[in-house]
Amino acid sequence: MTTNNLGIYIHIPFCVRKCPYCGFHSHPLENAEELRIYKDRLIKEINDFCTAREDNPKHTVDSIFIGGGTPSLMPADYIDEILSVINNCFHVTRDCEITLEANPFTMGTVPLANFPAVNRLSIGVQSFDDGVLKTLGRVHTAREAEGAFVSARAAGFDNINLDLMFGIPGQSMRQWTTTLEKAIALNPEHISFYSLQIEEGTPYYKRFMNGDFDELPEELDRDMYHTAIRMLKAAGYKHYEISNAAKPGFECRHNLKYWTGKEYVGFGDSAASYIDGARYTMMNGERIDYHINSKFDDMSEFAFTGLRLTRGINYGEFKGRFGIDFREAFSDRWDDLAEFFDSGALKQYVADDGTPASLVITEQGIDISNKIMAIFV
Repeated sequence: MTTNNLGIYIHIPFCVRKCPYCGFHSHPLENAEELRIYKDRLIKEINDFCTAREDNPKHTVDSIFIGGGTPSLMPADYIDEILSVINNCFHVTRDCEITLEANPFTMGTVPLANFPAVNRLSIGVQSFDDGVLKTLGRVHTAREAEGAFVSARAAGFDNINLDLMFGIPGQSMRQWTTTLEKAIALNPEHISFYSLQIEEGTPYYKRFMNGDFDELPEELDRDMYHTAIRMLKAAGYKHYEISNAAKPGFECRHNLKYWTGKEYVGFGDSAASYIDGARYTMMNGERIDYHINSKFDDMSEFAFTGLRLTRGINYGEFKGRFGIDFREAFSDRWDDLAEFFDSGALKQYVADDGTPASLVITEQGIDISNKIMAIFV
């Protein structure tokens, strides 16, 4: 796999019902015509991007991620149309990772065999406990979630991710470990596990501010997190990023681009891009929040996103990209890291010849990772 290849993100903002905790750009689908109109606009965005760059060589694309929202609401022939336009505009590799996010509820009505171009499925399970799913406002049941996975396997998918969530008000450790046990028993290639964040502007946030429920105690939330790491490692999964674990060779190629400073381009409302040194977001077919990164912006982003990975920041990769030693680039921040080295939250590894090779946030330090990463912003 050529690591300089471009990633493409396609945002589908529609869902059956917007979950009360969701802070992403999404809304309930009103009618089928909305899907057709949005599909046509996506195709125009992709063609406009390529037309604007027609004097340049085509980009090679090795990952396409169709996220949302609930992209599995989109008719399969619409997905095929979108992918066909991408194939016309870009050089798509034969082994391109093409991910489709799916809700278990919709998977009961849409034959997965209708998506032959998709080779990776990401299923929004969140929990295998019906009580927890009700608290989250999900439209599917635990049984439907398990059935969705079984259906995906039957349809031939051999690269499946399950999204799980913990730290939910009222959730017990037993409910969480049961969900982990059931997820592991299904034997997916990838498992993502996220702590619930109460986002401002969501119904959950309003209820929280009204005192309808309390956040889970921080100690329990962290215990749930580290329990997940232990259980997943014991089951043969590699914990490769703060909230992601995979069987060897099944790390999410697309998301790794975000964490390693590679280029990607987004199409659809709220889709973000980082290409040609610039960052911007799409909204209603227009670029907004356009910003050209300085060299320090790129170095800073490389540092704090790289620290999300359990392998950390490779000094050789940093110097190869930016032409400067990592410790020299951040010499004015190095003293701020001393307390984290002393506590064991941060570790510097050395090569066989004794020279510093990489900087890693340890598992012990993950709980305060935001504080460490903020030093490089």
